[in-house]
Amino acid sequence: MLSVRRFSMYVLRSLRLHLKKIVVTLLAVQLLFITTYVLNGHSLIMDGSWRSFTAPFLQPLTPTTKNHTYPVFDLKSTDSITRLYEKMNFDTSGEWIDTYTLKNDLLTMKMGPDKGRVLDSVDDLRYYNNDPRLIWSVVLDHLLASDSNEYDFSWYDWASFESLNKLIALKDTNVSCQFVCENAFDKDVLESVEKEIQEPLFITNRNKYDEEVWYNRERKMLNSNSVTQIVHDHCKDNDVYYKGAPFELPFIISELYGKMRPEVYDLHAKNHLLYFGATPLSLTVLDSDKEAYRINLKESDSSQSNIVQSKMLQGYIQRHTNEMQNGDLLFNHTLTFEKFLHHKSTEKRKLDIEGLDKTIFSKEYLDLSPSDFHFDAKTKIGELEAKLRSEGLSLHDTRYLQSLKTSIRTAPALQGKYFAEASEVADASADGHHRDKRFLSLGYNLLNDPQEFEARLSSMIRTFQKFTKANGLISWLSHGTLYGYLYNGLKFPWDVDHDLQMPIKHLHYLSQYFNQSLILEDPREGNGRYLLDVGSSITVRTHGNGENNIDARFIDIDSGIYIDITGLSVSSDAARKYMAKFVEEEESSDKDFSTLIEDYNFDENEKFDEVDDCEDFAKYTVYELREWVNSHPDDFDKSEKDLVTKAYKKELVMSKSDSPERDLTPKQRYLLNKKYNLFNCRNKHFSSLSILSPLRNTMFNGVPAFIPNKPITALNNEYVVPPRYGFLTFQGKVYLPELRYWFLFPDVKKFANLQSREPKITRLENPLNDLKFSDINLLLTNIIKCDFHSVFASLFNSLNSTVYRLKELEIQYDPDLSEEEKRSLLKTLRNGGLSKNMKSPEKDPIIYIHERKLWGKVKKILNAANIYNIASQVENKKIEEFVKVSKDLFERNLEEFNILDSDNGKTVIDLNSKGLNLFGDNKKTSNVIFGSDEKY
Repeated sequence: MLSVRRFSMYVLRSLRLHLKKIVVTLLAVQLLFITTYVLNGHSLIMDGSWRSFTAPFLQPLTPTTKNHTYPVFDLKSTDSITRLYEKMNFDTSGEWIDTYTLKNDLLTMKMGPDKGRVLDSVDDLRYYNNDPRLIWSVVLDHLLASDSNEYDFSWYDWASFESLNKLIALKDTNVSCQFVCENAFDKDVLESVEKEIQEPLFITNRNKYDEEVWYNRERKMLNSNSVTQIVHDHCKDNDVYYKGAPFELPFIISELYGKMRPEVYDLHAKNHLLYFGATPLSLTVLDSDKEAYRINLKESDSSQSNIVQSKMLQGYIQRHTNEMQNGDLLFNHTLTFEKFLHHKSTEKRKLDIEGLDKTIFSKEYLDLSPSDFHFDAKTKIGELEAKLRSEGLSLHDTRYLQSLKTSIRTAPALQGKYFAEASEVADASADGHHRDKRFLSLGYNLLNDPQEFEARLSSMIRTFQKFTKANGLISWLSHGTLYGYLYNGLKFPWDVDHDLQMPIKHLHYLSQYFNQSLILEDPREGNGRYLLDVGSSITVRTHGNGENNIDARFIDIDSGIYIDITGLSVSSDAARKYMAKFVEEEESSDKDFSTLIEDYNFDENEKFDEVDDCEDFAKYTVYELREWVNSHPDDFDKSEKDLVTKAYKKELVMSKSDSPERDLTPKQRYLLNKKYNLFNCRNKHFSSLSILSPLRNTMFNGVPAFIPNKPITALNNEYVVPPRYGFLTFQGKVYLPELRYWFLFPDVKKFANLQSREPKITRLENPLNDLKFSDINLLLTNIIKCDFHSVFASLFNSLNSTVYRLKELEIQYDPDLSEEEKRSLLKTLRNGGLSKNMKSPEKDPIIYIHERKLWGKVKKILNAANIYNIASQVENKKIEEFVKVSKDLFERNLEEFNILDSDNGKTVIDLNSKGLNLFGDNKKTSNVIFGSDEKY
């Protein structure tokens, strides 16, 4: 068999011999193509360059792997550019527009002095960007080939290190600790770095460095002595491994320092994660929302090895040499994932957790039990210790047991803060108080690009919901997330996080089996990578000193954005005054809460979990602990004394509150809350069993989710929900029910041309609070004309989710439907055509960034007029689609609501005619639906 090299030489000799014939043939083909193209009415778009027309003939063959065919993306092809614009803005699937190959992508240097150079071997790599197609292919193939369920983990392979790679790529510019320990980068060094890498080191607010006043002010934030001290305390030279070694940086951040600008902190956080980041305990791989698989990670004292350093990549290439074409190799990650799922060895990786029911999302309602809100820590510790003696414990069980033992020995008042936010980062736009300190990153252009931010939030909640469904974990939407869902099945666009609650029993399942696991989204659907981090004191269920109100977080490792997860349980915190009416409901009595407390016969011998499960200082009340600290001052440091004082002051405030339980002892409060099924999180948000149960099955952000039994009641305990579903204004935002979307009011005034200031835009004549169907086309057209392209993209992409929620509302709040009829119709809706083909309302963030970069290249070779024409062509088509759906919705004739029998294709039920008509003639009266919770 000819080697690749010899075969290439043979081809070249043949080409030389037949060059004249080839040239003549190509010219004839080009002439024929141009003639045909022009005769069919097409025009040249490349401003004097006719190479784009020959591109379809000259591009390489479409890569194939067995029966899988992948489209070739060509920047010089009109069809490719149009396809890119449409996919970038209106395709939220997990599919990639192009391919990832060994030669064209991995071995071709993308930046630095070697930009454009093609390396001979992966052994020559000094850095690589961890494209998910590369990492998934190599890791899964390695697991299948080795028949192993563990491998060497490296953060370098799973988190984004693109900013650090730019520094690794340097050969001439010296980057020292000084450069990364100043509040803002030294501009001379920065310009030298960017000149060598041939692109910006960062994009977000990069133009600020050209403003002398701003730059000088930022540089003065730290004097030379401060910088010297920061370098001494937080950074050290990498003398051992650096000197051009692959994947090494000239400096190591030994400890994070937060008081810096975000672009500087980005390098700090990434460097610290690379060199000191704790290895997760496992990878949890999702098969959509159906199953979850566990991959164990090797425990090693040595530094983490990426797929090159561990030779996994080299092994992959060797195993797939026969698939090479023209010296290149396609990394087909979805095909590899399919092989992984169907391989016989994968069955042993499947997670089936005793006590969890994976079928809970098949039910319309999920009943909760009071036992879900209790947890016996001492019994659990005993079970795990017995298992340790008899058969040993997994790494997850071992860490969980250690956590339980630590938690029951620590007094609530003495617990230091577990989660650390990047709140010190010196730029409010970084939103550091809503980012995990370890992972805060600028992403591609995260601070200046709302689309990327929304993409990350959407991907995160969708992956978490699929994760809980795949494992049978119970959680539900809460606080502002539940409030946003109420209107259109999405979060409020101004929310910067999501809030979820769980019963305490399931919080412990989360902690035991998934704490410190990296949760990986199904790569066929997206590329989410999230660390599940559970606090170290979840046996403590009171507010304590207020430092640990959040129990767990689901953290995006590429940005630091997270979901807050709180557990609800019985505790000794005093129930809020608003809970009194739910106690009365439970009693079916005319007595008020205060009277019920007076009449209650406390059994002082009844088990008091908060004390009986605890040891040492954890048994003390805050008053007893304060007295002990005051009498033993030398046994406690200042921070511990401050924590106790803080908890003591909070208890004093509670004793003067309007809570009906304010005069009771902690044990009495606990017993009373237990009797009346009053549950709270550690931030003292209370709920009751009657508010929560049964949980209701619904769709949020396009995926299944649970909401409380009485969402309006739950929300009115925190907010004031306007009773009408209709036109709303809130702090400069406007909700237009006909579009089922929130807008900034200044934007609405502009694209509705309410003040007649836009001469080229048709003015909206109907009032915003009484839009007609005919107004929709006008508003969408104006949105595009006003350059709100991302707004229209969000509107279009969320169409499935918002239409689904609208029909759900119409059924839920129809007074003419019985409870049984509502249950049946909602089940039909949930199992019908629309929910089965529900698309994500936002793009996958990694694919979004990739396509934005490709579009950036397009903008360099295409003029503004051509871009405008391509965008208009795509957007006009999408406006037509949106208007068609809106017309069918208004006329109650939407095809997706006509549910057909899968066997004979005949209509089983037409949901169009079911439920309220929220846009009918009587909409001003029928829309008053949020006044109270309806039984449905």
